[in-house]
Amino acid sequence: MPFGIVDFVELLQLGRLPTDLWYGFLNLGYKLLPAAGSDFPYMDLPGVVRSYVRVDGPFSVDAWFDAFRAGHLYVTNGPLLELTAGGRTLGEELHVEPGARVEVVAEAALNPDLDRFDRLELVVHGEVAATARAGGRDRVELRTTLTAERSLWLAVRAFGERQGERNSTVAHSAPIYVIVEGRPFYRDERVPELVALQRARLEELLTETVDPDGDLEPWETRSLLSEMWPAQRRLLEPRIEEADARYRALLEEVGDSRR
Repeated sequence: MPFGIVDFVELLQLGRLPTDLWYGFLNLGYKLLPAAGSDFPYMDLPGVVRSYVRVDGPFSVDAWFDAFRAGHLYVTNGPLLELTAGGRTLGEELHVEPGARVEVVAEAALNPDLDRFDRLELVVHGEVAATARAGGRDRVELRTTLTAERSLWLAVRAFGERQGERNSTVAHSAPIYVIVEGRPFYRDERVPELVALQRARLEELLTETVDPDGDLEPWETRSLLSEMWPAQRRLLEPRIEEADARYRALLEEVGDSRR
């Protein structure tokens, strides 16, 4: 992530919506999109999870990918989502002055043949800022106003009543970025903890070994990959050190901004 070469993370699969990793990178100030889709092998019906992308103008494969890269999307296995903040939509930036009032309008709908709609949540910097309960309806609107004292990211997520370890009914939008005085949108009070987590993961790459039975799929050439990892790790070391330096620089930047 610190090199700016990762476009998206696969967020939704098998009815599970694990957001900790994604929210963590967003709270570090990195733009990162959600994605979902079934491939092979996939242990469910084709298309049961998907990415919906808003394409303006004539549709084409290139137009779809351009809209995806711009963040005009949400991931879902049922609920439909819409979100604007200050007139901006998914993936866009809204530039404001400190203390600006930002009107947020979100809407979600769910086909009752799939599940009963439960709630729509507005998420700001990874925390639920507002909730609209369905109350038996299959369409919900959420309207609220935020005061932008600092830069932030916001998104919406929707849930059906069916919730569990698998096959929950869920959807999550890409973020909108509210930029105050051109400042980064990281969540500064969380940055030290999140940087420490990422630096620990980098350290693991330098020291861990491959467990052929636990880390590799049975159809892979276990012996070949087990031998390749130590050799490849040496080639990774300069890149890992550079990534660590960038995380340290981010930590210093946040510290300077809070003084």
